[in-house]
Formats: sequence, structure tokens, C-alpha cells
Amino acid sequence: MLPKTRSWLVLAGVLLTVAVTAAAVYRGFNRPAVEVKAAAAEERLFEDKVLATGRVESLRQAEVVAPYAARLVCLKVKEGDPVEAGQVLGELDTSDAADRVKEAEAALAVTKAELASAGAALEAAEARAEAARKKAERFRYLFEQDAVSQAELEAAEIEYAGAKAEAATAAGNIRALEARVKQAQVAVDNARRTAAKGRLTAPVAGVVMEIAAKEGSYLQPGARVLTIGDPEKLRVVADLSEQDVGGIAAGQEVEINWAAYPDKVWRGKVARVAPAVVKKSELETERVVRVFIVLGQTGLLPGATVDVVIHRVQPREAVLVPSEAVVDRGKTKVVFVVEKGVARERAVTVGGANELYTEIRSGLDPGVQVILDPKEIKDGQPVRVTGGVEK
Repeated sequence: MLPKTRSWLVLAGVLLTVAVTAAAVYRGFNRPAVEVKAAAAEERLFEDKVLATGRVESLRQAEVVAPYAARLVCLKVKEGDPVEAGQVLGELDTSDAADRVKEAEAALAVTKAELASAGAALEAAEARAEAARKKAERFRYLFEQDAVSQAELEAAEIEYAGAKAEAATAAGNIRALEARVKQAQVAVDNARRTAAKGRLTAPVAGVVMEIAAKEGSYLQPGARVLTIGDPEKLRVVADLSEQDVGGIAAGQEVEINWAAYPDKVWRGKVARVAPAVVKKSELETERVVRVFIVLGQTGLLPGATVDVVIHRVQPREAVLVPSEAVVDRGKTKVVFVVEKGVARERAVTVGGANELYTEIRSGLDPGVQVILDPKEIKDGQPVRVTGGVEK
């Protein structure tokens, strides 16, 4: 009887296992489907670009500024004129500068006269000191011969000490006056250089791009008078936010649009990215990173404001899904696809990404539905698609 009882127990265990499994399957099929949003993987043009505003400027640009406060007497050029390096562009009123030259020269002359007088005084003091020295030596010899008294010797030595001190003082006065002469000469040289700067000259060869001051106007030191540049060698300087500068590098393609010619596109390349974040301007608190773009063609005007499109990658055809459909699994990326009302986890290899889409290089075909924001979805979970994203 024991073997038969054991057989019945085994059979009962098998039947119980089958029943439990069937119940689990039944419950799985009857779980309520989770509502999800989905979108189809699409084969389309993949672009990763940054939009910004830039300004056109000459590669070789120089500003001519007022070296000191003065009235602008005249300008000898106009906008668009070609100029050579060293060419006189305009003149400032140098009357004040000339007066300062005269004052400095007069001060130098007075100091030199004082130095000459002090030199004569030093010669006289040194002569008196030498005479006093000889007298003291003679009196010492005579004292040893009992020809003069102790008091007479001491008087001669005191006289010598006084004359020597007087000569030392005169020598110190000479050194002080020599230093003052050097300072006065520097003041004269500076005044003359400043006066000479009243003739405004071109620091480089080029074309007068802009005239910023009017004849007769009074200029403060450093005030811009005009700008010189080369209109054939231009660049664009674009200000990018800190959030947009990631991935921008030299060599990337750039499209430039100018409102003056809305149907024309200029081409360029990123030359360099500034190494620091700076304030956009002295009057603004926004902080930006400057990107310098070289142009492949001319036709833009220096000073123009332009729109730039920087391509982080070359536009290409690719399979794309909304970036919110991609989930991190450590070193692996996965998406959840919809198969017959069930979510299935699928590993994928991703490429680039932009603000909206992620490139899928392998693991997913175009047209397959992927679940959006699937963080709470499990593999094998019933789902019902209720919406998605517009193409």
C-alpha cells in the first residue's frame, strides 16, 4: 500500500502546481492595462544645433581714441576711406597740451639752474674742506714741535670737521637735485608725447569703418573717435548661454542669416570658443560664452547683427525616438516597445541626442511604437496606448 499512497501524493503535487500556474496566468491576463503614451520610431533627418545672435566685426580692427581731454579740431577722413598705417586722420586742440609742455620745460629749467648753483656751492664747500684739512695737518705738525698750543690745534680740527660736514651736505643736495632734474625731464618728455598725440594717426592699414565723434566736440580721455578695419576679412562673434555651449567646438559648421538679405545664407565655421564665461555687457547681468566664427565668404557688413545656427553634428538620416522614451540601465540604454498590448523591454544602442530626440543606431526599427516616460513600466506589463507625441 505504501507505494500506491506515494504515487497519489506525487500526482496531487503536480496537479497543485498546474493549478497555481494557471491561476497566475489567469490573473496576468486579467490585470488591468496601464494607460501609456507612445510614439513611433521614425527615420528622419537628425540635427543637433544651437541658435544664437551674433555681430559681424572685422578680423583686423582697431579703434582710434582721444589720448587726453581735448576738443576735436578736424577730421581728415570719412567713412569708407582707405588709410595707411601712420596716416594722420584728425587733430585735437593741443593748446592745453602745449601749455603743459611749456610749464614742464620751465620747471625743468628752474631745477637745472638750482642744480648748477648747488654744483658751484659744492665746489666751494669742497675747496674749504680741503683747505681746512691742510690747516689741521699743519697745526698737528706744529703742535708736535711745540709751535702751537693744544687749543689752537683743536680749533683747526673743529674747523676741518665743520667744513667736511658742509661739503657732505652740499653733495647730498646735489644728489637730490639730480633726481629732481630726472623727474622734470620725464615730465617734459611725457608732456611732449602727449602734445604730439594731438595728431591722430592710423595704427593699422585698412578702411575707416565708423566715425564716432564730430568735429568740434569735446572728448574725454579714451573716447572713441573712429574705427579702422578690413571689410574683406570678417568674423562673427556670437554669445551663447552656459546651457548651450556644451558640445560646441572648433571646426563645426555654421549658418549665418542677415535680416537685410532674408533669402541668403552665409556659411562659416567655429574658429574657437572663449575659455571663460563673461557678462554679456557692462549693463547686463546675463553671463555668456563667446564663440568666434570665421566666414567662408564676404558680403556681410561689419557691425551687422545676424542670426547664427551652429551644427554640433552634421545633419544625417537616422532612426529617432523622443528622448523621454530612453531609460538608463547602468551602462545599457533600453526602450519599452508595445507588442500586442504588452510592454516589452528592449536594449538599444544610442548615438547623438538633441533637445527632443535621441538617435537609435541599433536595436529598433522604424515604425515600432515606444512608450514615453516608461519609468514605472515593467517588462511584460499590459498597456493601453492613449496618446503620444505629434510628429
